[in-house]
Amino acid sequence: MDDDQDFNDLVIQLLRQKRQPAPSRDYVRFDEIEDVLTSTDLLVDVLARFPTTPVYWKWAIIAAHSALQGAMVCALDDATGIAVMDKDTVKAILKWQNEPNAKYPEEEKLAYFPTILERFQQLVQKEGRPISEQPIRDIEKLHHEFRNKFIHYTPGSWLIEKAGLPRIIGAALDVVELAMNQGEVLVKLSGNRKRRLKRNLEAARSELSRVM
Repeated sequence: MDDDQDFNDLVIQLLRQKRQPAPSRDYVRFDEIEDVLTSTDLLVDVLARFPTTPVYWKWAIIAAHSALQGAMVCALDDATGIAVMDKDTVKAILKWQNEPNAKYPEEEKLAYFPTILERFQQLVQKEGRPISEQPIRDIEKLHHEFRNKFIHYTPGSWLIEKAGLPRIIGAALDVVELAMNQGEVLVKLSGNRKRRLKRNLEAARSELSRVM
């Protein structure tokens, strides 16, 4: 094995170690897989409250968006994590790899959602499984018109037409399923996690069908 390969292996090892928090009863441990599963757990719980509490659409939108972004991150993630980082973080990591005196970036920044979506589209397009235009439009609406406004809510009244929300959230769930069934993700999923994800997707779709 040459020196470059030795160095690359060391980089991967350091980055993997960096991601592993010390186990302790004083902490709740998450990883990118649990992030997706927890979001789908929440989505099912929230959808079960419909239609008597329609204001919970807010949390359904946020949970669906969180699951979607997390699933695409899982599908895109490589050994170093560079594939899901923003351009400035990637540049800093590459500089750290190639320049002896360079420092590893103090903060790793995830790429913005539209960038992650674009990268995921490119991934599945190469595999011959492109996402059609309508789901992409629904996902973009989920992000730009709903999730962002809820996260950065400004004072005022806002009327949301409920008619299209089940379809929009359903489109997000379809892409979650597509992303989490990528081969690179499946090898990281235990049997329990696979069953949990499947159960949540089925339950969420069932609840959505009741309010369509």
